[in-house]
Amino acid sequence: MKLWEKVIVVMAMTFLIVVALAIVFGGIFLGLTGFFSLIGVTYESLGSLLLFVLYCFLVGIIFEIIEWIILFFIDKSNLHSKEKWIWIVLVKLVLTWFVIHIVNELMTTVVLTGFAELLTAVLIVSIDIVFDDTKEVEEKD
Repeated sequence: MKLWEKVIVVMAMTFLIVVALAIVFGGIFLGLTGFFSLIGVTYESLGSLLLFVLYCFLVGIIFEIIEWIILFFIDKSNLHSKEKWIWIVLVKLVLTWFVIHIVNELMTTVVLTGFAELLTAVLIVSIDIVFDDTKEVEEKD
């Protein structure tokens, strides 16, 4: 392959990755915007809502690490599969709520009520559980 062909291939791959990320992030952003309008969340502009989503991602990285550690210990515990599932859902819900609450307190341009925070956390955790790609083997109780 010639140098200019390699450059074209790299540019095409970069373009595809950027488009894919834009579609995924755009879907998340527009879905959250629609959900916020349904539950009555107020925000000054779409830019402030975009910052809210970006801050949630950034703060969420820290809490995601904490979640992995807690879920590792839950997975290694001697609980039945249904009890493990309940604990996993509770941990995910509480940590997601913490992330949303922290970002809501830091930003004054997006205003969520406590109930809106809880509904948003429930929505995010529900989507996370539905689209979870790990296959769990059911234990015989």
